[in-house]
Amino acid sequence: MSTSYSISDSESFSVTHARKIASKVATDLKRLQRLYARPLDPTDQRIDEFEHELTHLLKHDVVGSVVYGYQRNGQWTKACVRYTALPGGQLQADDDPGKIVPGHDIAGATFTSSLTYNSNWSTLGATKQAEIERTSPLQRTSGSAPPLEKGYWDKDLSYSAGGRGVVRSTVKG
Repeated sequence: MSTSYSISDSESFSVTHARKIASKVATDLKRLQRLYARPLDPTDQRIDEFEHELTHLLKHDVVGSVVYGYQRNGQWTKACVRYTALPGGQLQADDDPGKIVPGHDIAGATFTSSLTYNSNWSTLGATKQAEIERTSPLQRTSGSAPPLEKGYWDKDLSYSAGGRGVVRSTVKG
């Protein structure tokens, strides 16, 4: 007589998973702060707000990508990081945060962030979109994503939990 076994791994995404991913992003932001701060730019409070916003938006599965870093003349400097959300179920490594490169020129630049929503956002009704925006820790304004001053985005790390994740990209070149 033969016995067969099956294993089901149907972990559902929770706010705890969203917090785990967002906390790794916040760790990267703390490293940016330490390497490039003038003084404490971004502030600890602002990093907390970014972390809570990302947790909130990951929980609702509406993040397309988000960039944090320094802009000068409407363009991202090399001192920035981009996180692109992955579709649920796409397996990714869960790396440790870090490897933020020091020494990029940020003279005349200011710290800011830019966020895009994924395709799930457009499938939500206006009422649900308004509720998500209203309950978000940050209130953003509309605009277009700025280009890079020079170089290109290069994927280097990924952070995941509960079957979802983000891929981090930094500027190379």
